[in-house]
Amino acid sequence: MQPIPSCNVVAMPYPGRGHINPMMNLCKLVAGNSSSILITVVLTEEWLGLIGSETKPDNIRFATIPNVIPSEHGRGVDPRGFAMAVWSKMEEPFERLLSELQLSPTLVIADVFVPWVADVACRRNIPVASFWPMSALIFSVFYHFDLLVQHGHHPANSVNGDEIVDYIPGLSPIRVLDLPTIVRSREDSERFLKATSQAFHKSRYLLLNSVYELEAEVIDALKANAPYPIYTIGPAATYLKVKDIYSTTSNAINADINYLKWLNIQPPNSVLFISLGSFLSVSNSQMDEIVAGLCISGASFLLVVHGETPKLEESCGGKGLVVPWCDQLSVLCHPSVGGFLSHCGWNSTNEAILAGVPLLTFPILMDQVPNAKMIVEDWKIGWRVKREFEEENLAKRDEIALLVQRFMNLESRERKQLTEKAKNNQQVCDREFADGGSFRENLDAFTNSILQYHNENHC
Repeated sequence: MQPIPSCNVVAMPYPGRGHINPMMNLCKLVAGNSSSILITVVLTEEWLGLIGSETKPDNIRFATIPNVIPSEHGRGVDPRGFAMAVWSKMEEPFERLLSELQLSPTLVIADVFVPWVADVACRRNIPVASFWPMSALIFSVFYHFDLLVQHGHHPANSVNGDEIVDYIPGLSPIRVLDLPTIVRSREDSERFLKATSQAFHKSRYLLLNSVYELEAEVIDALKANAPYPIYTIGPAATYLKVKDIYSTTSNAINADINYLKWLNIQPPNSVLFISLGSFLSVSNSQMDEIVAGLCISGASFLLVVHGETPKLEESCGGKGLVVPWCDQLSVLCHPSVGGFLSHCGWNSTNEAILAGVPLLTFPILMDQVPNAKMIVEDWKIGWRVKREFEEENLAKRDEIALLVQRFMNLESRERKQLTEKAKNNQQVCDREFADGGSFRENLDAFTNSILQYHNENHC
């Protein structure tokens, strides 16, 4: 008989794929670490329809609140308007839901991108664990935003984008243009400054979705100023999936799926995988340049595009396969894949690192830009497709073709260096998630702290 959970932890993610996936991974890890903890994950009605049928531990349940915006005007149509609706319309139904729970919450895990959760929890005297789903670098930039203003480097001002920011604790030098794009708006950046500051000062814990050794200096600098524990509970669920894919040939090699069948007949490390995210995407004109450049390069490629798949496939000339969706992790772990052209979302970045695959960076918005900087300059596991990230600044087909040819030349010295660095980073993650690694220490410490607080205050 499984014990009946007596400790209820409520998790409130921001309603977006890049937030819900890591929050669900975190909740599954905590739930798997203690059957005494029930986790109630709060989703909008839209997201319950999208993930409600997915497999989850018995001690995780879903609770719903209404959508904040009609689906036809949703996240992809007006991302800023959607974010403002999340910030202004979700607090009241969330607080009402807390009042209706049969088991009073011991703790609330709050995505920092829904800052009102901390206000609701504080009014009810419920401790908060703030969850940051992006890199520690991004959190530190927002938390130290006042330093950007003091040094005249607020990107909303007329600032030389090549000027270097080298005064944020723990961060390696970074160009103004490589800061998160949202800080180019003074209004939006001030909102996030308030959110990260509140997360830092109103929480009992800060949970970072990162691998400690990959961002050690930034995380240590944050820990030096925090009055409470900071735990790095990175993409462990993804790591376990990677190990499962590598250990079972049926997952990635013998699967009866068209794109995996196609990969099975390609030479090792010969295919460039291209996926630019499920939420935002490049313009049609930029996609045309990318496809044309891929065809000119002569490289084999697997391209994920949402919409117009048949039209693009016709122009590929037999060298590429175009699909509307794929299991990205299975593709990245396939032995035929030798590189990843990515928008550099944090989840995709982590998956590439865990699979040991070098990257070509093509960021579009927000944290993707500094993620690309880390990939290229700090970890040295990728190259830039372009240095600036304005939409009208197209990367042209000829330069894309030449870059892809260089990148997929596995015998060149510069490519061998990329591959070696990528494998080294993969080994860093192996050490972190292995038995006795820092991930297990952090997960155990966080779980035990929840149970200790519950026993002291609810028994």
